[in-house]
Amino acid sequence: MRREWMALATVLAVGLLLGVPSVTRGEDAQAKEEFPDRFMIRGGWAYVFNADTTFNINGAGGIGSSVDFARTLGGQRTDNLWRIDSLYRFNPRHSVGFSYYDVTRKGDRTLDLDITIDGITYAAGGTVNSEIDIGLYRFFYNYSFHRDEKVELALSLGLYFADISASFSSNVTCTATTGSCPGVTSPGGSASTLLAPLPSIGVFANYWITPRLMSTARFDWFYVETAQFKGDMSEVFLGLEYRLFKNFAVGGAFNRLDVDLDYDPDRSDGWRLENDWNTLLFYGALYF
Repeated sequence: MRREWMALATVLAVGLLLGVPSVTRGEDAQAKEEFPDRFMIRGGWAYVFNADTTFNINGAGGIGSSVDFARTLGGQRTDNLWRIDSLYRFNPRHSVGFSYYDVTRKGDRTLDLDITIDGITYAAGGTVNSEIDIGLYRFFYNYSFHRDEKVELALSLGLYFADISASFSSNVTCTATTGSCPGVTSPGGSASTLLAPLPSIGVFANYWITPRLMSTARFDWFYVETAQFKGDMSEVFLGLEYRLFKNFAVGGAFNRLDVDLDYDPDRSDGWRLENDWNTLLFYGALYF
């Protein structure tokens, strides 16, 4: 599935950057208008869809069930949220940026089988209420190795911070690691963690279709493996932006994120997370 998304993203990026006419309505005779872009801040509404999350949170003895949030717990696969991004250019070659958004999804389902999360067994027949909240903070540095009136090409280094919290409650639970616990009532359990910075490398391209209309394509990736931790991530961002006024633009974008993280899955405090979703973003941006 990830390879299919990457192939689609590549085709779309090529279409945005190479397949769009470079001039429209006689603007080939015009020089690029001067628009400020030293500082940019944009905010907008985002719709997350086709979200899939599979996780495993171990309790004592390194035991925990692999749980598909949507299929096992009836978790939502969509969310509506606000997102903010910013960029500051020190000069035409160097810039730094920040992004933040938070995805919250809830679930409610009567279990067909026992599942164990963080040392608590949620017994079959019990109704489990759950919530997963993933807040993403991202800091990055860009180096634009080519920039002219039509095209900007850049390399990027970044740090992702993922603030992940999960809560679960059921009317039928127990602390045993095997077997059912009929008749036991408990508020359930919860677990949360703040991930360490996850480094990324990336590339992006901006292409001015007209002086006011810009297309952008960005790809970020990381892979890291240590004795205790293994993780990989890929993110694709494809968008169009139109400068309505000198200091204000509107735009829309498609964003795809895939994450697979593994922290000591055989230990009592080990966990694993696989998460991916698609996002449609519609925003306004201020430039100074």
